[in-house]
Amino acid sequence: MPYDAVVSGSRDATRDALARFGATHRAAVRAEWAAARAGGLDIRVVDRGGLLLGAAPTFPSTMFNRGLGFTEQPGRIDEALAFFADQGVDGEIVLDPADAPSGVEPRLRLEAYLCAADRIDPAPVDGLALRVVDHDEVEVWMEVIVEGYAPIPEVAAVWRSEAPSLVGSAERILLIGELDGQIVAASQSYLADGVAWLSWATVLPSARGRGIQRSMIAERARLTAERGCRDVAAWAFAGAHSSANLAGAGMPQIGERVVIRASDLG
Repeated sequence: MPYDAVVSGSRDATRDALARFGATHRAAVRAEWAAARAGGLDIRVVDRGGLLLGAAPTFPSTMFNRGLGFTEQPGRIDEALAFFADQGVDGEIVLDPADAPSGVEPRLRLEAYLCAADRIDPAPVDGLALRVVDHDEVEVWMEVIVEGYAPIPEVAAVWRSEAPSLVGSAERILLIGELDGQIVAASQSYLADGVAWLSWATVLPSARGRGIQRSMIAERARLTAERGCRDVAAWAFAGAHSSANLAGAGMPQIGERVVIRASDLG
């Protein structure tokens, strides 16, 4: 991926980067949905022709009721609307802002980042040690994730059910951060076709504001580069602190995404 061309605004390079971004995101979500299904969640998935659709009718969150791939293929939105209608859920569709209908207010606005893994410099924090999690600590890792994100109980229960499926694969790296011997942070990377998707990154409130997120971005980039990934990708809420961390780590923003309810598109 011609990183310098993306930074300088080459249209072809940006289009290629966004396509790689989207494919990597779908791969990471596909794996997470599989882990949720293995944990007992009733989730129905359609995965065809570059589109990924999921529906969990009994789940009180849009996390598993979502349609991806429409940033590259906006002309197929009707397939998502039909799928969600069949499943009885008001799912969400991720779009390029240019394809969002006029007058429709997105539920979320996100910023897309992608960068060559070897361009992210180390960001050490005094007293911080980062290490990869094995089978024995995956429940501990998940408890840090749950405490840091503080989701509703139903979401927390599904996340905990996923934990056993999150270790043991070459595609996933789970990271724990200890500050002066106390576990205070956790994050993950998912590797797909030479790109690593960075997600599920949190720092406990008592340790925030010290640069730990930046340090985890850099360490995940290093670890994924060691495993052969050329690039790292991530997204974050527009204008949020997480976006500032990604930009501060040296990752250029390559585009924007909006999340729109199916009911607003129907």
